[in-house]
Amino acid sequence: MVRVPIALLASALAALALGKPAPYHKTCSIASKYADSNGTADDSPAIAAAFAECANGGTVSFAEGVDYNALTPVIATNLTDVTIEMYGNIHLPQNVTYVQALFNDTTYATGASNLYWFAFAGRGIKYIGTPNVTTGWISSYGQAWWDANLYPGTGLEGRPHLIQFNTTGGTMQHFKSRKPIAWNVQLVGSDITVSDTIIDAYSTTGSFPFNTDGFDVTGTDITITNSVIYNGDDAIAVQSGSHNVLFQGGTIGYQSHGMSIGSLGQSQASFANVSNITFDDVTVVNAVYASRFKSWEGGQGLAKNISWTNMRVYNVTFPIFVTQTYINQGSNSTQLQSGSTSGRPNNSTVNMEDFTWANFSGTINTFAPGDGSCVTNPCWYNVGLPNLTHTEAVIVECNTNVSCKNFEMSNIEIIPQSLDAPSLVCINATEALNPNLGFACANGTFVPTA
Repeated sequence: MVRVPIALLASALAALALGKPAPYHKTCSIASKYADSNGTADDSPAIAAAFAECANGGTVSFAEGVDYNALTPVIATNLTDVTIEMYGNIHLPQNVTYVQALFNDTTYATGASNLYWFAFAGRGIKYIGTPNVTTGWISSYGQAWWDANLYPGTGLEGRPHLIQFNTTGGTMQHFKSRKPIAWNVQLVGSDITVSDTIIDAYSTTGSFPFNTDGFDVTGTDITITNSVIYNGDDAIAVQSGSHNVLFQGGTIGYQSHGMSIGSLGQSQASFANVSNITFDDVTVVNAVYASRFKSWEGGQGLAKNISWTNMRVYNVTFPIFVTQTYINQGSNSTQLQSGSTSGRPNNSTVNMEDFTWANFSGTINTFAPGDGSCVTNPCWYNVGLPNLTHTEAVIVECNTNVSCKNFEMSNIEIIPQSLDAPSLVCINATEALNPNLGFACANGTFVPTA
C-alpha cells in the first residue's frame, strides 16, 4: 500500500500553485502475513518489493507492534535517501539446517562474507526504530545455534551475519537485536551516526554465543552513542580502513570482549591503517576485556591516535589489554580477511602510535576469570602470558621494542576482587619511545609513576 503524508500533499499543492515541480515522497507500508498464517508465511518477498518500489527517496515502513517473518534474506543495495521505519518485529527462521543450506547459496552472496540476512547499501539510508522496548526487535533465535555448538567447537558452520549497513550520510537509531545468531551489524561507509542500540545476546542455558559482535566498523566519520550491548564477542571491533570513529556512552557486558581495535594484519599482503578512534564514557560489566587492541604477528600497518577514556569496569578479567601477537582460536580467518597462522615473520608488526588510556575505575575479575569461549589449553586469552594471577590491571604485549610508540596512561584505579595489589604485564614498551607511559614497563606490581 502506498500512502502520501498530509504534510507532503499540502506541500505539493502549494508548489503547484506557485508553478513549481511538486515534491513526492512515497511510503511503502509492508502488509504482514504473519498473524493470518499463524507465524508460518514468509514476508520477505513483500519486504523486498517494498525496497524496490521505494528505493529512491521513499520510506519502507514496518508497522508498530506488527510481526513479520523474514524467512529468506533481503538484499537492497541500490538505495538512495531511503528511510526504514522499523517499528514492527521481524522474525528470522528458527530452523538451523534451513539457514545453513542458504549460507552458500550464491543468490544471496553479498561480498566478503557468504551471507548477510539484510544487506542495505546506498546513500543516505536512515534506519529508524522506536524507543518503545516492546516492539522494533529483530529476533534471530540464536539460542538454538549456541546450544547446538558442541565443545570444542567455536560456533556452527553456516552462520549468517545479521545486517550489512553500507551507506554514506546515514543514520541508525533504536536498532534492537534479540538473540542474534552471530555478528550483528557491519557498518561500512562514511558519515554514519548510530544511537540508542540494544543488543541482547545473553544465553539462558550456559551455551556460549560465539561471534555475536555488536558493531564491526570499516569506514570513516562514524559515531555510535548510548548503546547497550550484552554479547559474547567484541561490542565494537574497529577494523582496517577505519578513521574518525567515536564510540561513546552506554553499557556493554555479559561475556563481552570489549571495545576493540582489530584484529589487524591477518593478511600479510595488506597494510592495515586505522586512525583517530575514541572510546569514551562506557560502563563495562562482567566482560573479558574492556579496552582491547589485537594485531597479528607478521602483519603490517599503522594504528594511530587511539584513546579509551572515562571507563567504569566491574568484574572484568582484562581491563586494559594490548597484543601484537594475536591468533584466532579455531580458525585461520577473520571476519573480512584470511591468512596463514604459521610462518609469519615476527619482526613485522602493525605498529601502534599515540595511544591513550585515562580515567579507568572499577574491579578485576579475580575469582572466576574468563568466559565460556575457552576451548583450548591453555585458554586462548592466556596464551603467551606467563603466571597470570588475574590481578592484572594492564597487559601490554608489544611484538618488538620499536612497535609501540607514545603510549600514555593516567588515573588507572582498578582493584582486584581479591583486594591484592593490582599487577602489570608489560613487554617491549620501552621508556625511550614511551616517556609518558605512566609506569615502569616491567612485569609485577602496577605502580603508576607520579
